[in-house]
Amino acid sequence: MLCVYVWGAGYYAQQVIDEIDKENVNILGIFDQDEQKCGTDLFYPIPIILPIEISRKKFDYLIISVKKYQSILNECKRLNIPSEKIIIYWERNEKNNIFVERSKRVEELMCENRKYQYRLDSAPYEWGIKFTPKILNGQKLLKKIILDNSSLCRFGDGEFEIIRQRERPWFQKPNSILGNRLKEILVSKTDRINIAIAQNFGNFEQYKEEAADIIREYMFGDTRRYILELIDKNRIYYDTYVTRPYIIYKNKKNADEIFLLFKKIWEKKSVVIVEGEYSRIGIGNDLMEGTSNIFRILCPYKNAWDKYEDILGIVLKKVSKNSLVCISLGPTATVLAYDLAQRGYQALDIGQLDNEYEWYLRDVRERISIPGKLVAEVSEKQSFVMVDERKYLNQVIAKVV
Repeated sequence: MLCVYVWGAGYYAQQVIDEIDKENVNILGIFDQDEQKCGTDLFYPIPIILPIEISRKKFDYLIISVKKYQSILNECKRLNIPSEKIIIYWERNEKNNIFVERSKRVEELMCENRKYQYRLDSAPYEWGIKFTPKILNGQKLLKKIILDNSSLCRFGDGEFEIIRQRERPWFQKPNSILGNRLKEILVSKTDRINIAIAQNFGNFEQYKEEAADIIREYMFGDTRRYILELIDKNRIYYDTYVTRPYIIYKNKKNADEIFLLFKKIWEKKSVVIVEGEYSRIGIGNDLMEGTSNIFRILCPYKNAWDKYEDILGIVLKKVSKNSLVCISLGPTATVLAYDLAQRGYQALDIGQLDNEYEWYLRDVRERISIPGKLVAEVSEKQSFVMVDERKYLNQVIAKVV
């Protein structure tokens, strides 16, 4: 059995002692400079002694429990304690065999510290002290589309990271041409095309706390500055989370209204869905009910941009301009909606709207897999066994896979 001492009987000592593997490690005592603590059983029946006594002790390891440990390291050096016998609890991946789930505990604390760092960084924008772009909510966007039959191009973190040539969405690798097209569309000014960016600025009160913290983490560092440099600060944008109206919001009423407005957009219209081959939008639910008919063009579920010219070509060949085109193809959908709108089509980038609707119908509180459909955010093994297979296949008019 290993014999150890702990240095530091202060705030974190209880946590450190709790994490030590008592079956294989014997804690002989605790060193502390505070004479008033010495001799007491502060946590366990473990003697607390002054560090001056350390030279007379035999042990395998000395565990430092104090977070600001540099002065203690200096004292250990002065006392001629071999460095290989010193374990600093707060340094990761060191002597983990001494502890029970110690690395997990340290990581949790580090995450907690980072969370408050992200909140502090975001606070001036959330409080209106620093500039934030004007982003109108999803309800206003959809009501506008109902009135003027305009199109929608959306920018979320995936699109911005593609512009930066960074990997973000697993379903689309970075591509310089795609990045340049997205950059061009972001600042384009066409009356019949609505540009949406994520409401990752300003007040986050509408979001669940966990969702708000994920946004703050993403925007931390140079991300916020980079996006602000890309966009037109004098322009009015719309909220790209219009297609994600449920899972990140505190209030389900937001989704109630958004889904009704989407259904109003395609009510009694002929709809062509351009989607990844496992998306199966509207299959197994009533999201697309009320349309006069539905057709589908199936595309690659991953790296759709590689087939972009083929996808655009087949839409132009197969789809009437009287149809409403709904697209779910990651960053490729943003470009396709723009190019189709420029050619006189009404095209909407609807993103993960169908997944959100499925979660809304199930009244779940977190993202889950959906039988028969690809859910981008769920890493677990997913089943693509077809639901309503005959209905679905009858709607497919072309495949580009």
